[in-house]
Amino acid sequence: MLRGIIPPIPTPLTADETIDDAALRRLIDLNIGAGVHGLWVLGTTGRFELVTEGEQRRLAEQVAEMAAGRVPLVLNVSDMGTRRVLERAAAFDDLPYDAYAVLCPWYREMTKAELTDFFTRLADELARPVVIYNAPWVCNMLSFDHLRRLAEHPRIIGAKDVTTSLTRPLAWSRGEREAMGFSYLHGSAMIATTGALGADGFVTGLSGVFPELCVAAWNAVRAGDDEAAARYERQLIKLTAALEHGPALACLEAMCQHRGIAELISAHPQSRLTPDAARRVVEAVEESGALSVQLVQS
Repeated sequence: MLRGIIPPIPTPLTADETIDDAALRRLIDLNIGAGVHGLWVLGTTGRFELVTEGEQRRLAEQVAEMAAGRVPLVLNVSDMGTRRVLERAAAFDDLPYDAYAVLCPWYREMTKAELTDFFTRLADELARPVVIYNAPWVCNMLSFDHLRRLAEHPRIIGAKDVTTSLTRPLAWSRGEREAMGFSYLHGSAMIATTGALGADGFVTGLSGVFPELCVAAWNAVRAGDDEAAARYERQLIKLTAALEHGPALACLEAMCQHRGIAELISAHPQSRLTPDAARRVVEAVEESGALSVQLVQS
């Protein structure tokens, strides 16, 4: 089962929108060194919709090589039709990924039966088990009940559930999920709150840039240290607020720049922040205490 902090890593790019190899190495070393429990590749934070197919392949190869089997790897292979997903995923089948993540089709609304058929066929035919990526910014977000029914398929092994509902793990006991071999991964930074309620792990965009903070929060939850977990979560909430100084992923790019990880993580037509907005993001990062020596050493 997938557990813990599984960062959806950004895709470091050069000015010509090819993979920045040195920046990618820094990013992977930072995350694995911080103790993350997996890596989520080419997700929304990784801008899969903007990175060219050739560079996606190169990124997937390099992440697999750099991770070198130290953590589980989840690769997003989302597309809008069943055959399109199958063909897209086939281009990566030779790489050592542990699971494929798949969004609901996002362009036109589909019936419940169509979505069930979509995920069931993918689970039957993909070369890797499926992790459902359930997100509110697509037009076919799954209901909680629908998600639970799909989890009965033995090759649907988890879900990243991006929802403001923090109590879903209470309604779906960990024992039941474990018996199914299914991981409930919350797509939020509320690690202390939802972790204490039973979430198996977290896939949040901030975790790829601030893995130390997220791992510290997760470890505090697991240790029953409610005070420390709440303190780390407050820092994460402050960082989340810093994403409101412009487009969220442009703000995350400014955070990457401030940490010295990467200069670019989004391709055209994503714009950069204005200098004033970037300054406000950096100020918020510093004020959050997320980069304190005490935290990094914890």
